[in-house]
Amino acid sequence: MEKQIVLVICLLFSNVSVFGQTTVTETSDPVNLKTAIRLGLENSRMLKKAYLDETSAGFRRNEVRGAGLPQLSAYGDYNHFIDVFPQAVPGGLFGPGVPGSIDVIALGIPHTLRGGLQINQLLFNSSFIIGLKAAKTSEEFYRVMSAQTEEEVIYDITMNYLGASQMELQKENLLANITQLTGLEKILQAQVDNDIVRKVDLNRVKVSLASLESELENLEIDIFQRISYLKLIMGIPIQTALSLDVSSGFSVENVKFFELSDFYPEMRKDIQALKIQKTLLDYEIKNFQAANHPSLVAFGDINRNAFSNEFDFLSQGKVWYQGFLVGIKLEVPIFDGFVNRSKVAQSKVRMSQFEEDMRLAEDAAEMEYTNAQKKYFNSIRTLRALEENLKLSNEVMEETKLLYNESLSPLSDLLDAESVQRQAQSSYNNQLIQVQIAQVEILKSTGRIKSLLL
Repeated sequence: MEKQIVLVICLLFSNVSVFGQTTVTETSDPVNLKTAIRLGLENSRMLKKAYLDETSAGFRRNEVRGAGLPQLSAYGDYNHFIDVFPQAVPGGLFGPGVPGSIDVIALGIPHTLRGGLQINQLLFNSSFIIGLKAAKTSEEFYRVMSAQTEEEVIYDITMNYLGASQMELQKENLLANITQLTGLEKILQAQVDNDIVRKVDLNRVKVSLASLESELENLEIDIFQRISYLKLIMGIPIQTALSLDVSSGFSVENVKFFELSDFYPEMRKDIQALKIQKTLLDYEIKNFQAANHPSLVAFGDINRNAFSNEFDFLSQGKVWYQGFLVGIKLEVPIFDGFVNRSKVAQSKVRMSQFEEDMRLAEDAAEMEYTNAQKKYFNSIRTLRALEENLKLSNEVMEETKLLYNESLSPLSDLLDAESVQRQAQSSYNNQLIQVQIAQVEILKSTGRIKSLLL
């Protein structure tokens, strides 16, 4: 019996496949938890946004890598010197002149046209190498963030599914009690008509029935709101009909053992993301330090030039002069006013702060696991007690009903027994959900929440 109580905690973790489609239609069968999670992973807008961030990170990596590839550009320019710029030269440079004097002459042609191709190739740059590593790490960061978003979607769907299921169980309990009281009302009405019982007994049943019906109406509103929110986080249209397969969780065939897992912080996606962020911060420090390293660039330029006193560049006899050059440019930073040194110092301070954040995150994760584990064991003990209480209330209800039918017990005792039995059933159902929630929180705290899909 004890094992059976523990096994009941797998409420709603049904392996039954309801349907394999990715959308829910108006004629869909009730959806179990596993199917709801799969639909959410396929349609969640939050998850789609995370995937787009991952795709964008891949493009950013290509952008950084592209800076190390040859850079080819075409250029062209036309100059029309309305007045050719004058130039001052020593007197007598181009002919007779007075020594020590200055001659001002016009050097140049009124019309010049040039076009060509220019290519640059980065040969060495420490910042580029570090940036490429950082871009690759950033891509890995967004992959982890997508996985973390998947876990968040699974968690949100599961918790809201369980919340809605809890309300559905309460609704089933209310409907059962309404049906029971409705039958009792008919019996009492017939007895009142035959002057067998007092009318006040009938009125008391009617009051209880009206109270239950009012409670049912309020509960149906809450269920509608909870399922609407569930549709929202699943990414399916709000107008789509969605019913939950609550009963599948109570099937004995679907009951499973729940195995507690050891706690390893590195299994959690949030901790993994923090470690990657630390690596990126380390690359930032190295990038600032690399600003003091030399860089080497090779370049080449090939062009065609034409000169004319008139704009006649399209004439067939026009002479074009070709130019071609190649070279290497070396740049060695010498002094920047200690700018980079200050940047490195700031980054190291941020690194120290980040290390404290990581320790805090790991402590918080361990606390989350400890709390979830404590909640799980407490909920199991409470479930056992409530199961025994439910058995006793059912026995009391049956005995009281038998005594009332034999006119050995007043109606008040029957109503009280019915109220106690309804409360015991409701408490037991709620506790089943609480055990399930404790399971989900343990899976989340250990980074294994995706096991809900297995």
